[in-house]
Amino acid sequence: MAPPPHENEMSRSESAPATAVKTVDVQTAETPPVAVTIVGVQTAATPLAPAVGVITPDAKIAATPAAGVTTVDVQTAARELQEQQGGMAYLDVRTEEEMGKGHVGGSLNVPYFFVTPQGTREKNPRFVEQVASLFTTDQHILIGCQSGKRSELACVDLLAAGFMNVKNVGGGYAAWLQSGLPVTVAVPTPESAAEI
Repeated sequence: MAPPPHENEMSRSESAPATAVKTVDVQTAETPPVAVTIVGVQTAATPLAPAVGVITPDAKIAATPAAGVTTVDVQTAARELQEQQGGMAYLDVRTEEEMGKGHVGGSLNVPYFFVTPQGTREKNPRFVEQVASLFTTDQHILIGCQSGKRSELACVDLLAAGFMNVKNVGGGYAAWLQSGLPVTVAVPTPESAAEI
């Protein structure tokens, strides 16, 4: 009859391979060489997420919607803008360079991230403050970016800051273009062309 398992022993899943364990008396034996095997760890309860305020070029943002964020598709967003429901406004949180390549007509721009000279993205530390200088907390605002991920993060921050009527535009500017909705493309003026 086998002895009962020690209370600190972990149960192993059927898919994990068995590992031989050698017991060594630590008072009389030399320290044996140790081999380390790195295994993947997966936790079902919590998805992996980037550290707050730090986004590396290869970071992936979870596909699950953030709690409390309302997301609308681009068709709904365009209809709400056209009907001006509740004085609806469009806030583009892409970089100025992205915005300059094309944007939703009449939108305002406050970048959620800045691109550093090293090519990494850093969160705009004054984002909420800058948005608060443009909108009241009860104003209806559609938040858009290139694909809908930065705008979702922006919605989370704005909701936490007391903005009550923000909506994420799912799919962002890319979906807007793909749907054939009207956009504005910045055309260089003689003054801006002279600056280049």
